[in-house]
Amino acid sequence: MGFNYHHPDTRPQVYDIVWSKWPRREDKLSPGPWTRCVLVVDVTPMQDERDGSEFFAVTAQYGTDRDKVAEEDWANNLVIEEHEFRALGLHKPTVFKFDLGNRKRLPWCEEYFLPQGYVRSQGLIAGSLNTGQRVKFHSCFNARGLTFPCPAPAVA
Repeated sequence: MGFNYHHPDTRPQVYDIVWSKWPRREDKLSPGPWTRCVLVVDVTPMQDERDGSEFFAVTAQYGTDRDKVAEEDWANNLVIEEHEFRALGLHKPTVFKFDLGNRKRLPWCEEYFLPQGYVRSQGLIAGSLNTGQRVKFHSCFNARGLTFPCPAPAVA
């Protein structure tokens, strides 16, 4: 299966929230049926072994409706609260699950990354975490014993 790679200049950055056809577990790595928000934790240049074309792989954490996650499970996950979600291009409070089972590395391509229909004019990147949210992001990584390639931002 060939992919329709997005132009490299459109790739997201770490801490961006993007729209993804997140693969369902039962479908292996096939693009999922619905577009969901995901949080970018890594962006890596890659080369397609079949034809030598260059593309980017995006590693992301799955986001879900905060109301679908029990409050006791909010610890060690990034919770985007009532007063924060709209600034990030989200339509409701969201939890980004930081366990490895909710992380995937996907090619930056049209098959996996496209905006929700109701925000199509806003583009692929919904928003980006602010400094305080980035600090929480790193706290989630640290609490789970995960490593991250760059240090947490300093808080003034």
